Amino acid sequence: MLTKKINPIMGGIAIAVVLAFASCNKDLDKKQASATQSKTALKDMISENGSNPDEAMISENGSAFASATDGKPGGHVYTESNDASGNKILVYNQHADGTLSWSSSVSSGGTGNGAGLGSQGAVVLDQQHKWLYAVNAGDNSVSSFWIHDDGSLTLADTENSGGKLPVSVCVYNNLLYVVNSGSDNICGFKVDANGMLTKINGSSQSLSGTGVGPAQIAFHPDGNVLYVTEKNTNKISSFKLNGQGAANPGTFNSSVGMTPFGFDFAYNNNNFLIVSDAAGGAVNAGACTSYWSDGSGNTNAINGAVPNYQSAPCWVAATHYGRFAFVTNTGSNSISSYYVSPVGALYLVFFTVTSAGEAPIDITVSGNNRFVYNINSMSHTITEYKRGSLGTLNHIGKISNLPFYASGLAAY
Repeated sequence: MLTKKINPIMGGIAIAVVLAFASCNKDLDKKQASATQSKTALKDMISENGSNPDEAMISENGSAFASATDGKPGGHVYTESNDASGNKILVYNQHADGTLSWSSSVSSGGTGNGAGLGSQGAVVLDQQHKWLYAVNAGDNSVSSFWIHDDGSLTLADTENSGGKLPVSVCVYNNLLYVVNSGSDNICGFKVDANGMLTKINGSSQSLSGTGVGPAQIAFHPDGNVLYVTEKNTNKISSFKLNGQGAANPGTFNSSVGMTPFGFDFAYNNNNFLIVSDAAGGAVNAGACTSYWSDGSGNTNAINGAVPNYQSAPCWVAATHYGRFAFVTNTGSNSISSYYVSPVGALYLVFFTVTSAGEAPIDITVSGNNRFVYNINSMSHTITEYKRGSLGTLNHIGKISNLPFYASGLAAY
């Protein structure tokens, strides 16, 4: 049923583009000509006449772009076990072909809650890839880890999260913030050179109400504002920081789409906020919305909630130059790709179906921008993909035997 619903989209690729270019003429030859024109126009749009950096770096002529993000050979991928008997961070090595292999694990100094977190950002890296941070939902704490040159970790500190049931964490330079789902609040920390965490006085702020179901917390790319998605209130909350790094009381904006969940920033000149709209898990009712955002916490939707005709789109990962966003659709066992135009408009361009019963959740793009990885919550695996042209994903392998409630995914 899923394939039958999506194949017409695959033929025309992007709904908005198809509507703009498809002919209403009933003559079959003209319809076929229009469809060809539509695909050609979409390809031209996405390639940006060869100027799309995310597209160019995976092409034969993309070496100039590739050098900007490749960095060290290989890379590493991290997730957490979220085990109620003792949380651990799991480390995987990334090989040149994008496949992963087990490397090591380290205790987080806390416990998981032994259940799904329903969040994005349980595990995050700092901008320099020197430190990793993770939530411990079982004992209401957050931990910091020093990253060694080989990708292995050493636990630096574990501190109380300033609330109950921490589900998502974010970092900007020496500032760390966590959102606590059980107490509906955020709390901030200063991080010193040794990874030690110190709570910031006055940083604890309430979300828009009780039982709001926060899904993710993240900094605006300029570091002056925090954003939190609230699943149960259909709000995107923002908290502006003062000069000491403490969050001011929140501003609570209505989400354009229903059930805002995971998000990522398209890191280009405008830092568009790309948010998944899970639509309460309703069958084939999912969407994704792009917002213009600024350093004051304002958000404005650019071209509305763009449907992907899948169920429960929840987790989002953008490519390094912000031209593509990948969204896992947990209820449909699929991953959707959106093209993000230079002005922030979204276009649905591709989807790939995972194996039945896998239920994809957390997703991330590799440090060299060439590969994509996602956790599957039912099969307890990590699927490996190589990025293809026009936002496509090519399956290259799978890692098995993940912990039952593995949560969070980060890569560099």
